[in-house]
Amino acid sequence: MAETTTQTKQVEVFDASNGARIFRLPLEVFPAYMGYAHLVQHGDRLTLVDVGSGYGNSHADLLAGLEQVREAHGVDARLDRIDRIIITHGHIDHFGGLMRVKEAAPQAEVGLHRLAKPVLVSYDERVLVTRTAVEDFLRRAGVPPERLPGLLEMYMLGKREFKPVPVDFTFGDGDVIDDTFRVIHVPGHAPGLVMLLVGDVLLTADHVLPHTSVALAPESIMPYTGIGHYIESLEKALAVEGVRLALGGHEEPVEDYYGMVRRTLDGARGRVELVYEHCDEPRTIYEIALRIYDSLDGYSELLKVEQTGARVEYLHQRGRLAIDNLDSLEEEHSPPLRFRQV
Repeated sequence: MAETTTQTKQVEVFDASNGARIFRLPLEVFPAYMGYAHLVQHGDRLTLVDVGSGYGNSHADLLAGLEQVREAHGVDARLDRIDRIIITHGHIDHFGGLMRVKEAAPQAEVGLHRLAKPVLVSYDERVLVTRTAVEDFLRRAGVPPERLPGLLEMYMLGKREFKPVPVDFTFGDGDVIDDTFRVIHVPGHAPGLVMLLVGDVLLTADHVLPHTSVALAPESIMPYTGIGHYIESLEKALAVEGVRLALGGHEEPVEDYYGMVRRTLDGARGRVELVYEHCDEPRTIYEIALRIYDSLDGYSELLKVEQTGARVEYLHQRGRLAIDNLDSLEEEHSPPLRFRQV
């Protein structure tokens, strides 16, 4: 994960049981943070799954990876030879480089889950609407007023640079694309997040990763996110049959896919219970986050408050928590809310 020079990043190759070859292209999607695009060759068709962020070294890494595929594996993987581009979900480290890729690959059709389509075609609208929802959430979470402007600015960081991109096709859960990819819709981390099953190899995107508990936000900010959808999607992921190898959008390949999903599911449930324990007295979401995490600073402050809020929301929706200060809710717009165990 610490590699930062294009010269040291090596493409890995995996063969799937359906005859497809999967080339794993390492990209520095953010400074010192690695991600992966996947080039899938099946018959005479080339599909690029995700394109990186477009920031910093990301696009250069993508081009270098495609060059390695050409030189080391004899596959003509130039951008202008790619037939399709599939975006696994609407997060910038996976789709932000799309504008630059499409400039060199105008022939490539762009597809994604129908719930992710607004991120590309109505990008400006989606960002501004979500920003308003984030502000309302942070006020209800009890974030100190002096910290609110900084957190909102962090949310908007880099989001003004992307411009809308047309989408050629959308798909849904269970669809099969080009007789190569079976779509598995797994909302939670993002509304339109999908995993793609290629023979016995599963491209898990960000849904399940070997070391990372993915970022989650409340459904009050964006529908089809939240802990409820995430846990249901993990249960769905556990039911996928015949997975020999999992390739995520970050971190290393995983052979013990089912063990990874079970550990992730146990961790998700455990973190919900931890939040519940800290509601033994009426507390705001921000106060709960301060008790759970060692520190709240930088961009992680926003993520930690959102994740705590997602778990409080999950417990509140299921009747395990109640709002203690209903009088404030009656008198004010988006007041800080205190939650207690029921």
